[in-house]
Amino acid sequence: MPICYFLPATSLKNCILSELLVEVIQRLLDCGFHVKAVICDQGTSNVAELKQLKVTKDKPFFEVNERRIYSIFDTPHLFKNLRNHLKKSNFIFEGKEASFHDLRDVYYIDKKSCTSRSLLKITDNHINPGPFQLMSCKLAMQLFSNTMSTAIKISVYTGQLKSKTAIQTPNMTKYFNDLLYVLNSMSLYHSNPFKCALSTERPQQLEFLQKAIITFENLKKKNSTNKGKKETIPVCFDSMCWTLNAIILLYKEQQDMGFPYILTGRLNSDVIENTFSILRQRGGYNR
Repeated sequence: MPICYFLPATSLKNCILSELLVEVIQRLLDCGFHVKAVICDQGTSNVAELKQLKVTKDKPFFEVNERRIYSIFDTPHLFKNLRNHLKKSNFIFEGKEASFHDLRDVYYIDKKSCTSRSLLKITDNHINPGPFQLMSCKLAMQLFSNTMSTAIKISVYTGQLKSKTAIQTPNMTKYFNDLLYVLNSMSLYHSNPFKCALSTERPQQLEFLQKAIITFENLKKKNSTNKGKKETIPVCFDSMCWTLNAIILLYKEQQDMGFPYILTGRLNSDVIENTFSILRQRGGYNR
């Protein structure tokens, strides 16, 4: 939840940001609140601030008054960054190559279908996003869906899609879809087990997140250079591992405190984004 905001004349140094963060948390603790986590996007200032507090991928927390405060990156922004990287270069997912071109090609195959369509929610904005669409988390998350994965598999089966990456792309798409469900749960019970809250009744979800850390540690981006193909690890891959580690540790801590489940859908920056949206509305169109 938003606690306070500041109006600096210029960008703040990371040391000042870290001091402000710690002071705000201390005041909340003094008021009797139980602060457990802070959530932000991967902005340069935010990452530098966390490094100032000595927070890392393997140690995704810092301490205030001898209490652990977990650092979590906003899940929708992470998936948006995954989409943006995939759009530029292929991924090496579980040892095999996956490509955005397969998502694009199956969209046009589905769009030209004379019988029935399956990708009804996918539009040109998803496939050919402009500058503003590239900033949309919603468009990125809709792209990684079970429906998209199934559409690619059907196109491969019918012979309409013949790329070498078309076998692995739907597997990666479905994996991202399931991971998004687990990281965005909003109810204790659901017909889809991936959409249920993390709880002691469903230990397979915790196991899924633990395995996801290994998956993202091995995930690579295949870049084209003058010397040929080069595999790299974008920052958002490590940030996903960071977030997964933090959520797992937070969940286990909550269990020790007697809380049997946690709704991961609350571990995002939607509230602060909505606050900014209201402030912009009050200011009018200021382009």
